[in-house]
Amino acid sequence: MQSNRDPAQEVNELETLRAITAAPLAPDQAVEKQHIGKRIRWAGGVHHVTRSDKGVCLTILYALSGEYGEPRWTLDPTYQTFDACTAGSYDPVLVHDFTNVTIVGKIAGKTYIGMGGGGSVGPVIAIENLYLWSDCLADDTSPICKRGFLKPEALPGD
Repeated sequence: MQSNRDPAQEVNELETLRAITAAPLAPDQAVEKQHIGKRIRWAGGVHHVTRSDKGVCLTILYALSGEYGEPRWTLDPTYQTFDACTAGSYDPVLVHDFTNVTIVGKIAGKTYIGMGGGGSVGPVIAIENLYLWSDCLADDTSPICKRGFLKPEALPGD
């Protein structure tokens, strides 16, 4: 079975991720009012997805990221979270709990993020780009193994 991935496109997308200019902030710093409107590039794992008639918000556990914006999970968790929202929706087969993503977007505000009996105030990010990371083997061609930038789908009635 041949891979349905275009290696040149993958390299181009990774270089695009690497070259993004973003504020050197972590989510805990980004809740301050003076950071509204700043662009970030953050990685992490989707904790849960909230869908509404206005779009979708992903609550993400923040991870330190590598050169290409990929999540770098360490033995010392950051304990930071953020919400990343868009007016559209992502395919729930591809973007769901435990999915690894990199979000590029602008800080739009802050909200209380409750998780597992606790919570804290975290930033809300207006998504410009979402990069989906896959942990599938390189030659796996199943649809759930998509890797790369995803565009949100329009909501019904849009």
